[in-house]
Amino acid sequence: MSEHVTLTLRAPLERSIDATCIQPDAFASLSEREISALPVWSGRTQHTLGDYFAVRGGSSSRVRVIGDVRHTTELGAGMTGGELMIDGNAGSGVGTGMSGGSIHVRGNVGDRVGAASPGAARGMSGGEIVVEGSAGSDAGARMRRGLLFVGGDAGDRTARAMIAGTVIVVGRVGAEPAHGNKRGTLVAGDGVPIPVTYRYACDYQPPHVRLALTYLARRYGLSIYPRLIDGRYRRYCGDAGTVAKGEILEWLPE
Repeated sequence: MSEHVTLTLRAPLERSIDATCIQPDAFASLSEREISALPVWSGRTQHTLGDYFAVRGGSSSRVRVIGDVRHTTELGAGMTGGELMIDGNAGSGVGTGMSGGSIHVRGNVGDRVGAASPGAARGMSGGEIVVEGSAGSDAGARMRRGLLFVGGDAGDRTARAMIAGTVIVVGRVGAEPAHGNKRGTLVAGDGVPIPVTYRYACDYQPPHVRLALTYLARRYGLSIYPRLIDGRYRRYCGDAGTVAKGEILEWLPE
């Protein structure tokens, strides 16, 4: 049994690959050879994980991916536990439909991080995703529960149709945020266009935001602005088209 499994990209990816097989909870019962033999699809062509990555270690639910994997899709999709560390940029669909465990990306991610897989009714239903960089569109879409943190900006339709859970964006949030939100929380640190279906509630210091940011800073070694941890936020309630128990919290400059 290894302390962790390391996947090192052999060469820059020229075509997109489906990386659904990279799941820490599944690796816990697999040897190094078995992990290398896992199927990976590029278009209609099947390869093995070992064709793209040098695999070191086995029988561990702690996985580290080294290299720029922006041309992968569905990394960590469906995770139920374990830890996935990505030392670089990642592609679309990171953590889609995950229900447990943690994903830490030390770069940017593409669209649909922590969201629902195509055709699925629900996105992530548990666990944590931490992105140190920026995220594409539909971050946290249809999220049921869990925590998604984005250290940079997030694209359009962030937190779309959230059922519950928390999405924190340190930077700016794109157009149409939290549309169809039922009970989820979207926290924006540097601006967010408030939809007309949300109503102003109050200005206050939300204790759950302070607790979440303090926890993330300690757990993942993040440098988070004190102004976001100790600051005041403007609370908006919505979406009026649903049960209207969701919220958008916009940081207020001093």
